[in-house]
Order: sequence, then structure tokens, then C-alpha cells
Amino acid sequence: MGDVSQKHSAQTVRDVPLFDGCGIDHVGIRYRDLQKAVGWFRDTLGLPVEHETRTMAFVRVGGDGSHLALFQAEGDEPLRQPHHVALRVPDAAAAEAALRTAGVPLRRFGPNWGFQDPEGNVFHFMPSR
Repeated sequence: MGDVSQKHSAQTVRDVPLFDGCGIDHVGIRYRDLQKAVGWFRDTLGLPVEHETRTMAFVRVGGDGSHLALFQAEGDEPLRQPHHVALRVPDAAAAEAALRTAGVPLRRFGPNWGFQDPEGNVFHFMPSR
């Protein structure tokens, strides 16, 4: 792949994205009281809970496969929101490789390789369904 960037002062502007994004798979949010949050999304908003454990739940939003991933906060962990955003891509490994090639640092966030934006917000990839 050739050089697809142009230099403008200290920032890089790309002609094409580093990865082929297909949408947002889920947004992860931490709660002090997970069960209360799950109940609110289910009972108040009427959103279906598709998967639930003691420490997390996936709530479906619409019919395109988008979810809210609700997590139980651990200890005194700060509740900066969102906890993370999962981007839907056709090939997660290829998207991660493109970021590595571009010099974007990746690190483990749970079972996923993720990256942070300049403000520290966490993103990771999920394969398209």
C-alpha cells in the first residue's frame, strides 16, 4: 500500500481509512449497580437483554446487531463513560494489523486488542456478523 497521507502542519490527513468500518457493534458502559442498570434498560426502555451474567449483560438496540454492553464496575474504578466502543469490521485481525503498521499502539483490553484516542477513550474491533 502506498503513502495515503498528506502532511498538514503537525497532523496527518488520510485519503482512505486505515480499516474498513461497518458500524458500531457495541458501546461498553460500567455501572456501580449492574442489576439496577439491566432492569432499567429492560423494564423502562423495553430493550431486550440478549445475554446476561453476574458481571455483564448485552442489551440489543435495534435490528442491525448493535448492542450496549453493560458491565459491573470493579472496586473503586472510575466510571468514565463510555468504557469502550467496539467498531464492527469485516476482518478484525486485518484492522489491527493496519493500525500497527500505521504506528497506532495496541494493548489488551479484556480478550480484545484495543487502542485509545488522544483523550484515552478505548476502542476495539468486532467482526461483522
